[in-house]
Amino acid sequence: MIYTLEPQSKVNLKATGIDRILQNGRNILSVVIGEVILARGIGINGDIVDSPLNRSAALMDIQTQFKKYEPRLKIHKVTYLTDHQRGTLKPIMEVSIIE
Repeated sequence: MIYTLEPQSKVNLKATGIDRILQNGRNILSVVIGEVILARGIGINGDIVDSPLNRSAALMDIQTQFKKYEPRLKIHKVTYLTDHQRGTLKPIMEVSIIE
């Protein structure tokens, strides 16, 4: 089954099973490295976040983070919502769960 992930700010501390795996993926997309107190390495590289519209670097960083922190998710497709005025990219990912 294919699921869609995008950054979010809500965290369900009671999430289990598939919901927990998907939430882990959303968390990776939602934080910058260094923001999570007991897991300082998780998140998107802040240098990429501050770079204007760098899609390839963002994709490589996301793939690396998923392999390290949530290897149960397989990335199938990444698209970006682009805000040219702010110079930002919002990744929208299609993933499946590896069982």
